[in-house]
Amino acid sequence: MSPQGDYEEKLKKVRMLKRQKERLEFRISTEASSLSDEKALIRKIREISAEIDEYMKTVRLVRKRDLVKKDIEEFSGKVVELNGSIAELDKQLDVLYDSLRRLIKAERVQERRKRPERKAQPPPMPEVNLEDIAVIKKRK
Repeated sequence: MSPQGDYEEKLKKVRMLKRQKERLEFRISTEASSLSDEKALIRKIREISAEIDEYMKTVRLVRKRDLVKKDIEEFSGKVVELNGSIAELDKQLDVLYDSLRRLIKAERVQERRKRPERKAQPPPMPEVNLEDIAVIKKRK
């Protein structure tokens, strides 16, 4: 038997037990009977109430499960929607970032143009000692 069929069957059983309980309560309140008969009816009502509580545990759990499934579907839809908007914002951010990079690059180019150009200086000449080139006679 499927869980849904089991749920429906327990729900029917709960309805039937509630009707039976109401009939017994009606009999207690309307019929004039002996004390022992009323006590027996009250015991029967307590038994029926215990059965109802037992069946209702399953019914409540199934209802809760269905509500949780519905919430999960709803939140999944919201997550998909938010992911779409995040992707759109990400694209806009990429465009802004690219334009910012272009602006920064243009500013750097302008700064280079404003700087005076340095003339290339020739590399320093190595010092040459005349003694290295020619033999110099020294006076004694």
